[in-house]
Amino acid sequence: MTDGSSDSLFVPSLRHDPARGRLVGSVRLRVRYAESDRMGIVYNAHYLTWFEIGRTELLRSAGKPYRAVEEAGLLLPLVEAALRLRAPVRYDDLIQVETWVETLRSRSIVFAYRIVHDRALIAEGTTTHACVRAADNRATTFPERLREALLGLTC
Repeated sequence: MTDGSSDSLFVPSLRHDPARGRLVGSVRLRVRYAESDRMGIVYNAHYLTWFEIGRTELLRSAGKPYRAVEEAGLLLPLVEAALRLRAPVRYDDLIQVETWVETLRSRSIVFAYRIVHDRALIAEGTTTHACVRAADNRATTFPERLREALLGLTC
């Protein structure tokens, strides 16, 4: 994955993963210079940004882009994040961000992530998001249409 090609960068895909029993979104990214330190190794906070890219593209693939969620008067604020780094990734590497819905509850959702480089697991983690009404910042249940779209990702 370290060739000079950029044809499929940031072109998300969605596939059924039999091992997880659900749909997994995938997007390829190239590590930018600004994401690395002087040694050329990615600074740890950028993994959460890549998680966000994966999550956003997964929602878009499900037919519910985050913009539509906000236009419906809802927000999905982050309430918890977990990240495990397994190996370094460096400037100009091509990485693959895999994202899926791990758990869907009435008022929250857990997304899971894997970041892969050259078929090696680089990082993995989860983020938990509450479903909140934008008007008053109060937790609410997922509306039925959004819940159905998200449930569609879990089969």
